Amino acid sequence: MNDDVIVCALRELRQNWRRTLAVISGYAVTVALVIVLAAVFLYSRVVQDIMIGGTGTYFVTWLPACGDISSLTEEELAGLAKGIIPAKCQEQCENCTGCNKKPYDILNEGFVVNTNTTRLLTTELAEKVAALDSLKNVSPCLMFRFRDPTNNLIFTVAGVNPQDYAVERNCVAVSDLVEGSFLDAAQPGKIVVESGFAINNGLKPGMKFSVAEEEFEIAGLVKTGVRPLNPDIMMLFADAERVINKRIHNPLEKEANIILAVSHDATHHRKAMEDVKKLLKTDSLLTTGCYWPASEALGLSGRMVWGFMLIVMLGSVMFAAKIQWSAVVERYRNLAILRAIGWSNRVIVWQLLCESLFQSVVGSLVGVLIGAGLIITLPVNSLLGVDAAMTGVLNPALAAVIFVFAVLAGLLASLFPVLRMHARLPLDDLRRF
Repeated sequence: MNDDVIVCALRELRQNWRRTLAVISGYAVTVALVIVLAAVFLYSRVVQDIMIGGTGTYFVTWLPACGDISSLTEEELAGLAKGIIPAKCQEQCENCTGCNKKPYDILNEGFVVNTNTTRLLTTELAEKVAALDSLKNVSPCLMFRFRDPTNNLIFTVAGVNPQDYAVERNCVAVSDLVEGSFLDAAQPGKIVVESGFAINNGLKPGMKFSVAEEEFEIAGLVKTGVRPLNPDIMMLFADAERVINKRIHNPLEKEANIILAVSHDATHHRKAMEDVKKLLKTDSLLTTGCYWPASEALGLSGRMVWGFMLIVMLGSVMFAAKIQWSAVVERYRNLAILRAIGWSNRVIVWQLLCESLFQSVVGSLVGVLIGAGLIITLPVNSLLGVDAAMTGVLNPALAAVIFVFAVLAGLLASLFPVLRMHARLPLDDLRRF
């Protein structure tokens, strides 16, 4: 290909500017449409991830108690309080640190997860769980069942770090507050009380409540709803550690009895739980069943979105090819004249490819700019009332793929009529067209 071919191609485009403008406009509209549709489909996926991607992606894990303590003899219980592990318990004590930290009132008090008794584990182990790639957030928790000796009231207390996301999903969140104020890491000595427990015991914000002979101010009342952990009282982790130490034989040393966890999304929730089971060597997990239908819905939606996008892209590419095909077929007679006066097929093919390349590149670039402008300016999130920016789905790689597809489709479409023309004599085209 030489400069003369390029000059002839540009002259042809300039002389027939209406046809050139029509072809470029067709490319621009097609590419812009595909980019906007692709962005809308991706946006729908983003919105769906926001709506149901985090459904049921939380769980709690623990190490179950070393066995039924009621089966131990008085001598074994006395030794257990001193840290002497009975023979029947030794096989089950991996990762446990609490054999010498049993409660004084071992029949009524102890470390629990809701109604099940648990062992202690180190916060270092919780940090190892947090290091798993499949988990989004992890937080250690202390949950202890107390008995008030003055009135024999039995209640459960959870010590948490309220700023952790895993606490919000598994135990209590600011949104659960129905009266008063929430826990604040900067304000120790305060508790929040589950509203049902508060009603049954006549408790209100501002009142005092005694835990292990230490008084706490009730900051607020909460309705925690359906969550894995359902304690009666929630306080800061450090406060819980302090009051629990008053009720056990030896003080806690960077220990917890429950690990609160949140996985990245519903589709990876099962893997996250399996990773935790493998690390802790336990099957004791408490979660919801919501993640399973959510993960199925996300998987189905994802396949449908990409499948529909592929259909739209192929249809748009075929439309772009049809534009170029029509532009070449329209010139059959002119091309036949050029062949009749001695132009070689090679020169004609190069000229048509140059014209097609110029029109497809310019039209596709204009289409990319128009599509990107529409995506940026349209307030889709405001119109739908969804907190997700449309600009986040403007994918440069996807735009580049659409651009290349459109250009290649135009080039291929310009070749087909040329090859068809090459198989006939110029006289046949002059008679027919």
